[in-house]
Amino acid sequence: MYDLDEQQQLEIIKTWLVRHGSKLAIAALLAAIAGAAYLGYRHYEHGQAEKASALYDDLTKMEGDVKKIRLAASNIMESFPKTPYAARAALIAAGRDFEAGEMDDARIQLQWVLDHSKEPELRDVARLRLGRVLFDQKKYADAIAALDAQHGDAFDGLYSDLKGDIYAEEGKKDQARSAYLLAFNKIERGSPYRNMVSIKLDSTGGVK
Repeated sequence: MYDLDEQQQLEIIKTWLVRHGSKLAIAALLAAIAGAAYLGYRHYEHGQAEKASALYDDLTKMEGDVKKIRLAASNIMESFPKTPYAARAALIAAGRDFEAGEMDDARIQLQWVLDHSKEPELRDVARLRLGRVLFDQKKYADAIAALDAQHGDAFDGLYSDLKGDIYAEEGKKDQARSAYLLAFNKIERGSPYRNMVSIKLDSTGGVK
């Protein structure tokens, strides 16, 4: 049997529910809607990723016509920009454009990766390749500016090596040597690539 205090507490609870019950029902309904929307969005994202994956798989197998490859990549980038396949498609297109000597198109693809990808490693790859494109276009200052941007430590050697190439091409021997030295120290010992950098370093005066 309830005592007086318990009865009073029950009455208070009943009164509160009468006054606020509709608000609780609305809150519960909104929570249910939000939950359903979240699940629906997750389902939508999964579906988008599957479609993008299929198109990306087709893209990786394409050969020949660079315009056809660029169009296929653009389809992924425009239709599924938030999937991880979009930036990868852009990198493939940029690579084919570079091989074909279509430097302006390659630069556009790489800039898209920098502007849209949420993966730091992909942005680092795109920035390195952008530096190479700008170097080939003899836009040396722009290339150095791209390579001076913040990037992951794992890319230090590659970035510095390319900077050395740019400085060497400009006739800036001391700056080239410094860049090659940094690249040499950053690249893993025993790597064939490190031996190539060592040759470049020697050509600019070697370790001093």
